[in-house]
Amino acid sequence: MSDNYEVGTAANHYISQLYHEAIKNGLDIEAIFNKLDLSAELMDKPEYRVPTEKLTAMQNFIWQELQDESMRLAAFPVPAGSYFMMGRLTVNQPTLRKALELGCRFYSMVTQAFKVSLTADNDIAVLRFELKEPKLDPQHMFAEILLLAIHRYASWLIADSLPLIETHFNYSPPAHISEYSYLFPGIHIFESNQLGFAFPAKYLQRIVQQNDASLKLFMQRCPQEIFQRYEADYSLTSEIKRLVRKNLKGGVPSIEKAAEMMHMTKRTLMRRLQAEGTSYQQLKDVVRRDKAVSLLTKYSLPISQISENVGFSEPAVFTRAFLNWMGESPSQYRAKNSKISQ
Repeated sequence: MSDNYEVGTAANHYISQLYHEAIKNGLDIEAIFNKLDLSAELMDKPEYRVPTEKLTAMQNFIWQELQDESMRLAAFPVPAGSYFMMGRLTVNQPTLRKALELGCRFYSMVTQAFKVSLTADNDIAVLRFELKEPKLDPQHMFAEILLLAIHRYASWLIADSLPLIETHFNYSPPAHISEYSYLFPGIHIFESNQLGFAFPAKYLQRIVQQNDASLKLFMQRCPQEIFQRYEADYSLTSEIKRLVRKNLKGGVPSIEKAAEMMHMTKRTLMRRLQAEGTSYQQLKDVVRRDKAVSLLTKYSLPISQISENVGFSEPAVFTRAFLNWMGESPSQYRAKNSKISQ
C-alpha cells in the first residue's frame, strides 16, 4: 500500500479515468465538477488522492447519464440498475454458493459485455470474468470495478470479509498498483490468462445474512461500497448477534450466561450495549425475528419447527412474539411473503 494512503480516499487515477470517459462521451463534466467541488487541474496527477464520496458520485453520474454500468468500456452495455437487480435476485438465497451461481446466470441474461462463472475444485473456489472486448477497456477500469463489485457484494452477503487467495489480472501491473494491496488483499497474478479471484471453497457454504431491507441500504451506499474494502463488524452488538444466532436452536443464553461467554460482567455487557444504542433483549428479538422471517419465506417448514429453530419452547409463545414483531401471525406473514414457489 502506498505510504500516502488514507482511509476514505481513493487514487487520483480512478477519478481521472472517469473524467476522461465523461469527456469522451460528451457529458457535462463542468456541472458535476462544480457540484463536487473538484478541479480539472487535479486530473492525471497521481500524487493527489480524492475522497471516496466524490469518486463514487462521479461514477454514479456517468452510470446514470449513459444508462450503462460499463460506462461504454465494454462491447455491450450493462443496463443501469443491473447491479441492484442482481442483488434483488440473489439476496434471499440460502448460501453464498446459491447467490453467486444465480448472479452468474443473471448477468448472462442481461448483457453480453462479459461472462462470469463460478467453479470449485477441492478447497478453492474461483470466480472468473471474461470481457467480450477487453481492448475497449485499455486502463482496465471496468475490469477492476467488476472484480470489486462482486467481491464486495459477496462479502456483504455473508457479513464477513471474503478472503482472497489470489486475484488474477489478464494485463500488466498498472501505474496505480500500490492501490491494489488495499483493494485486492492477497496475492496478485498479473499477465495471467484469466481475470478473476480465488477464495476458500468453504465460504460457499456460508449462510446469507442479509435481506431485502439491508440490500436497499447497501445499494444506497453504492458505488462507494465498491471502492472500500469490506471490514467485518467487530462491535459488541455484532458479537452478541453472532452468539445468539449460533445458539438459537439449543436455547438462547440468558444475559448472565452471554456476559460470561463474552468474558465480562452482566453490568459491563449492559452498559456497553447501551452505549451502542441497544440491549440484549432487543438483539435477541432481532436475531430471532430475522431467522423466523427467513424460514417462513424460504422453506415450507411447519410453524412448530420454526418456533423450535428460533429458540422458543412453545409455538404459541413464538406466535405471540412474532405478532409483536411484525404485526401479524407467522402464517399470515408466510401467506403474503412466501418465496417457496419461486
